[in-house]
Amino acid sequence: MKNAIYILLLCFLTACSNEVNEAIYPENDSSEIKQVLNNYDSVKGYSSVTDKNDVLVAIDIRRMSRFNKEKIEKKISKKLEEKFPDKEVLVTSDLKIRWEVEKIIEQSMQEDEMTKSIKKIKSLSKEET
Repeated sequence: MKNAIYILLLCFLTACSNEVNEAIYPENDSSEIKQVLNNYDSVKGYSSVTDKNDVLVAIDIRRMSRFNKEKIEKKISKKLEEKFPDKEVLVTSDLKIRWEVEKIIEQSMQEDEMTKSIKKIKSLSKEET
């Protein structure tokens, strides 16, 4: 009986983990992006990719804040546009785009490959499902 209780307790603890994933590639603009995103309690994690023309941020929003998802995205986007006036900013909580951004980070793409991937991701963000 005790073993069953321990197994159930272990299952509950692993299911409720508060894993935070923060990744920015390349690191040159990371301090400004971190500063903006860490001000929002509703953002649980993020992945970001920047190149010479674009800032692409995929955010993970906490469960209870998902009702205000669009407002949160707009606020973050506005703040990042203030920080990067010469770049086009895209902030999204779409999981499909987050996977693509994480793929760029994992592969550590060069500038020209990254630019092509960012264009592909931007076209994905315009699609409606």
